[in-house]
Amino acid sequence: MENQAHNVLAMVHLIMLSMWGGVVATEAVIEIYPFRRRELHAATIRFHYWIDLLVELPLVLAVIATGIALLCLTDPVTPLHLVKVGFGGVAVAINLFCIVVVVKRGRRLERGADDGSLWRSSRTVLACFAIGLLCAGGAATLGFRFALERLG
Repeated sequence: MENQAHNVLAMVHLIMLSMWGGVVATEAVIEIYPFRRRELHAATIRFHYWIDLLVELPLVLAVIATGIALLCLTDPVTPLHLVKVGFGGVAVAINLFCIVVVVKRGRRLERGADDGSLWRSSRTVLACFAIGLLCAGGAATLGFRFALERLG
């Protein structure tokens, strides 16, 4: 029974991770586009603000919850598991930081902030994508390794 619960939870975790990854990929596309067409910067800020609040934040929280539950069901927890958790934790932390940047940037836009500060925030968002992607890649690689080991 415990193995079945672990497998179901792992599947839910993978689905949440996949949805989160799709949202992040979409956000990366909309964040890059204003660097080619500057007149779309304000619209990008507004879109990204609402995507983060309504879609991404709930997905990140679901990933955290299912990840913690999976860790609690894993026996034994090896040092390699902790490395995976570390990579995933950093990816989540960077993403949560990025959400804060996006929300603050959206609120500053509505208050009429200067263009320069909004562009600096947009560059910070892109840096978060790059660093977060590396960490998520490390966690995903180890996660797939563990999944293959479980499958035998």
